[in-house]
Amino acid sequence: MPKHIYNNVIGERALDNGITIEDVTTITLPSLSHPTTQIQKVTGLYADLNIPDDNRFEAMELSIAHNNGLNCRKLSEPGIHHLEFRVARQRFDTIDAKNELESVKVMATAAHLSTDKGTFELGNPYGSTEKYAVLHYREELDGVEVVNVSALTGGHVNGVSISDKVEALLA
Repeated sequence: MPKHIYNNVIGERALDNGITIEDVTTITLPSLSHPTTQIQKVTGLYADLNIPDDNRFEAMELSIAHNNGLNCRKLSEPGIHHLEFRVARQRFDTIDAKNELESVKVMATAAHLSTDKGTFELGNPYGSTEKYAVLHYREELDGVEVVNVSALTGGHVNGVSISDKVEALLA
C-alpha cells in the first residue's frame, strides 16, 4: 500500500528586511520554469516540440497579499527586499497514523515591482497585493536546503546543479 502524507499549513510568519509583517493572507511563491526552444516541422516528427533548457530558469516573480496590517506598508517600498517566510506544517502519515510537525523556510531577495491596491468591499478588510521580481530564491525543509536559485549565479534544485555541467564543458 502506498504511503500518503498530507501537509497542512498551521502557522506562518512573514518578515521583510528582518521586520515581522502582520496580517499576511497569501504568499504566492515563484514558478521555477525553464525557457524552451521550439522545434518546428522537422521530418519524421508529427508535432512541434518545445525543448526545455534545463540549465537556466525564466524570470521569477512572487506576490504577497495582505490586509494592510502592522508593518505592511514596508512591503510596498521601492527597491530591494530581503523576504523571509517561516511556515509550520502539520504532516499526517496515513500508514503510521502519525501527526508530526515540519518547518519550511523560504528566503528571497527581490525587487518591488507593483502594488495592487485592492478593492473596498463592505464588511471585508481593505487588502493589497505586492509583486516582486526575484533575484535569489532559497527554500529549506526541516533545515535542509532543497532549492537555491540565483538569477545571477545559477544554483541547484534538490541537490541537482543547474549549471555545473555547462561550466565543466567550458573549463
